Amino acid sequence: MDMWGLDVVLTASQKAIGAPPGLSILIASQRAVKIYSNRKTPVQGYYTSWKKWLPIMNSYLAAKPAYFGTQPVNLVCALAEAFSELMKGGEEDLVARIEAHKRAARRLRAVAAQLGMKSLAVGGAEAAGLSAVWVPEGLTATEILQRASAKGVIFAGGLLPTIKDKYIRIGHMGVSVTDEERGDIHKICGVLHKVINELLEENQLKQVVT
Repeated sequence: MDMWGLDVVLTASQKAIGAPPGLSILIASQRAVKIYSNRKTPVQGYYTSWKKWLPIMNSYLAAKPAYFGTQPVNLVCALAEAFSELMKGGEEDLVARIEAHKRAARRLRAVAAQLGMKSLAVGGAEAAGLSAVWVPEGLTATEILQRASAKGVIFAGGLLPTIKDKYIRIGHMGVSVTDEERGDIHKICGVLHKVINELLEENQLKQVVT
């Protein structure tokens, strides 16, 4: 946050942290908190109101009891365990894990590029834990998803309504540090290569018959 000059960061417990989904994680700078305290209009949401959350957070920091709503204790404990696992090797281990994510992303995107599937994100803006790639000309995301699922790999469809069937999303958030342990990436690349080639060949046969 300091390096990028960010005031508010919002994420979820399952996003590359390794905890179960269900928790929203929000971090705010002191500047953001100050601006919020000076706002004139009230926040419409109940659970999203910092006015309700800040006293609770301050009490927790002071090791004092406080109550706002029943916490999902099991998820909070799981999140604490995930952070402990993430940081058990210290800063060096964390840096190594981030680099492992980047290597996995580069490996997958290289295979996708060979298949004519360019990345949606350009200019180095790609995420290290997710790849969104255009499907080859003549194919649709739907048929790729169905064929890959039949082979044991689940890809995700697009979220942008106007082009949702023209690209697919591939998640590759792993917890391992060494490339040798990334068996998931090996399987994803293999299935992607096989599915695209199968569909392209079938497409070419249809054109010949037609």
